[in-house]
Amino acid sequence: MKRMKFLFGQRRMQVLLTLAVLLLAASVVIGSGANFTSTSANPGNMFTAGNLTMTDSSATAVCTLDKLKPGDLNVAAGSVTISNVGDLPGTFSLTAGNLLDTAGANGGLLSTKLKIRILQDGTQIYNDDMTKLVTDSPISLGAPWAPLTTSHVFAFQVSWPDGSTPGSNTTGDNAFKGSKVAVDFTWKAVQ
Repeated sequence: MKRMKFLFGQRRMQVLLTLAVLLLAASVVIGSGANFTSTSANPGNMFTAGNLTMTDSSATAVCTLDKLKPGDLNVAAGSVTISNVGDLPGTFSLTAGNLLDTAGANGGLLSTKLKIRILQDGTQIYNDDMTKLVTDSPISLGAPWAPLTTSHVFAFQVSWPDGSTPGSNTTGDNAFKGSKVAVDFTWKAVQ
């Protein structure tokens, strides 16, 4: 019986030892995760907005004419250079607004008589009544202007077509004596 106890005791020890080894192997396999990982980074990403900016060679009135009379045709009223100095291309336009007519003693509104002609780099882009210029606005100034390099010269000319000899001192062209007209020009660029 002692011998049986001894054999049974040894067997138990072998069984326990075998179980311990199997448990240890299982914990190593499970504990290692057996997963593959990899990482990559792209640090310092930055985004910057572009800038659409223009310059105007004259920040004051471009057109100033005094003592106009019937028969004055294409009188040079002034010029201005507009440039795209931003780092983005832009589509430019010209708008006329805030038309202010001041009638003279005989009640004529000069804006209804004057014609305005606008040249872009020597090419005519507008030629019509001053009152129509306001309603025709904005006037497109061509294909998008390239950044940093594009400049255009705009010349303004005014005409007062002769309405022939007036019938009296207050009719015909005489209706416009002493009249004044003012208009604002606004340059706009959009991207």
